[in-house]
Amino acid sequence: MGRKDRFFEERNGADALSCCLILLALFLLLLILLCHGRFLTLIALIPLGFAIFRILSKNLERRTAENRAFVGFFRTLGGRRRLLRDRFRDRKTHVYFRCGCCEKWIRVARGQGVVEVVCPGCHTVSRLDTGSEKTEDAKDEKEDGDRRG
Repeated sequence: MGRKDRFFEERNGADALSCCLILLALFLLLLILLCHGRFLTLIALIPLGFAIFRILSKNLERRTAENRAFVGFFRTLGGRRRLLRDRFRDRKTHVYFRCGCCEKWIRVARGQGVVEVVCPGCHTVSRLDTGSEKTEDAKDEKEDGDRRG
């Protein structure tokens, strides 16, 4: 085993948070170079220094917890963004409901009337009104009648 291998044996190494900090430092350095702000270089060196500290750290439990929190935070942001994108894309064909027990989102096709849905998370059965073709047509006719009269 070489000296380098022994040195990094009990170290944290590069993880997602460290890589993100290095990319942030490079982005800030590029931004500073474009703005000709030499004294602002120290601002870019702060995330770079913290990334090096994390990579060389021997406190694996703490660094793992920090990385887990970082990854979890961005995973929830990605999930929310994906949910909003899907809800917007499916707004004419599907209805989204939240389970009353586990708060998981449930997607049901529009126009089926009252249906019983089993939650995929907690297996709770819920009765949901997805609207029916007849009730939507009746609403449209009523709105047209209100506009005329």
